Amino acid sequence: MTSFPLKSWAPSVHASLTQIISSSPGIACFDFDNTLIRNDFGEKIMDSIISEGMLFLPDDLSFFFRDKEYWKNHRTKPISEKEHLVWEEYTYQLKEFGIENGYRWTSFIFQGYTKESFYDLSRRTWEKVARLEEGSAVLPQKEMLDLIAFLNSNHWKVYIITASPEDGIRAVAHHFPVKEENVIGMVQKKNPNGTYAHEIIEPYTYGEGKVKAIASRIGEVPDLVFGDSFNDYPMLCYAKKLGVAIDKGNPEFVKACSEKGISIQPYFALETHTS
Repeated sequence: MTSFPLKSWAPSVHASLTQIISSSPGIACFDFDNTLIRNDFGEKIMDSIISEGMLFLPDDLSFFFRDKEYWKNHRTKPISEKEHLVWEEYTYQLKEFGIENGYRWTSFIFQGYTKESFYDLSRRTWEKVARLEEGSAVLPQKEMLDLIAFLNSNHWKVYIITASPEDGIRAVAHHFPVKEENVIGMVQKKNPNGTYAHEIIEPYTYGEGKVKAIASRIGEVPDLVFGDSFNDYPMLCYAKKLGVAIDKGNPEFVKACSEKGISIQPYFALETHTS
């Protein structure tokens, strides 16, 4: 394999990647949501947990909400009502405390699961959200699947670096394919019975935390890095040979990346997912 299909790649980005990947093996790190895939799978996992009644969570969730009285025993409340209120609180957390703190807040939703039950949830969710209407479906970006095939054929090590729960993404990593152990994401402490607690083990894989996680868990500087947001900006700047920013329409992000010499790849065309 001498290259990979052009499809919706910017020709200059495609040419640079082909040259770098063909020259010698290295390390490539990818963000997940809206980079390797279209849309946000982490939020879809949250949605599945909430819509299934938050079965494994403690009865009392008042610590995580402003409305303490309502959440003292969520078992007594209708699922549809809880679903609305969780997303309302999540929106508030993002707006008032910033994206990283909003993401950190969500960790309580994933508590109570074992690795096995969380894998099952993630895989059921993956199958479900792939069948949604095309604009909201979660789908692998076909251009990225081609790229990973090309990386693998040239003996590169491929990693996913995500702010989403690590095991949730490991459960579906074979679709790309990326080794499960090469997914680095949000890791939560374990209870004595082996279930997830709500506390996060640092570094949390957001912003500079992604760089710290790469340094501590991979131990090498990646040659190629791909990401779509300011969450990924430190990781994109960290790339040894080339960072590729996926442009979803944020001019400030594009400007910041361009000033650092990071290549800009327009968001992949939706029609590439049709047969």
